[in-house]
Amino acid sequence: MALEIEGKLKVILPMREGDNARGHWTSQEFVIDIPGQFERVACFSVFNNRVDINSIAVGENIKVSFDISGREYQGRYYNSLNAWKIEKVGYGAPAAAPAPAAAAAAPSGPVEQTQAGGDDLPF
Repeated sequence: MALEIEGKLKVILPMREGDNARGHWTSQEFVIDIPGQFERVACFSVFNNRVDINSIAVGENIKVSFDISGREYQGRYYNSLNAWKIEKVGYGAPAAAPAPAAAAAAPSGPVEQTQAGGDDLPF
């Protein structure tokens, strides 16, 4: 299952590498700030240079496509967020055209009239 999330690149962690039975491997992690009312961060992994993370600068807004994988180790369960695509967002996008003034001033619902006496409450 592929998922996507947008956020601001917070930090790129150092590359790790090693050897196993299948050969040489590399892994690099990065962290993004996820917008919202409360501070949330997510740490993603990139294996074997599938994505060129160094082409993105810290502080840029990005969209990350990723998969979630889980595993068990000694009775505990761990999840990984494996990034397979990173795109910059918010750059070169055309700005939204402002609404015409007449359309913005027109009421969008029924017009309510206030009663004499200045109290507009219905009770």
